[in-house]
Amino acid sequence: MQQYVFSMTSRMVTIAAACALLLCVLLFLLGVEIGARFSADAPRDESATPVARATVATGSVAPQSASPGANDLAPVPASSTL
Repeated sequence: MQQYVFSMTSRMVTIAAACALLLCVLLFLLGVEIGARFSADAPRDESATPVARATVATGSVAPQSASPGANDLAPVPASSTL
């Protein structure tokens, strides 16, 4: 049975450290991108709607129908980044 001697030169250690650092940076940037997409897809807070802001500013409540009609829904723009 043959024995193997494994030794790393300082150049190999530098290359391995640089690759590990680059991997960490790329994973961080990937996490930032995923977080940005999740926050863009998150449902909006009801207190931030224009009706709620107008109610707080004026003190009056706008009448709302009991059930939304077909024309009450605004079209959602398509995402340009897939």
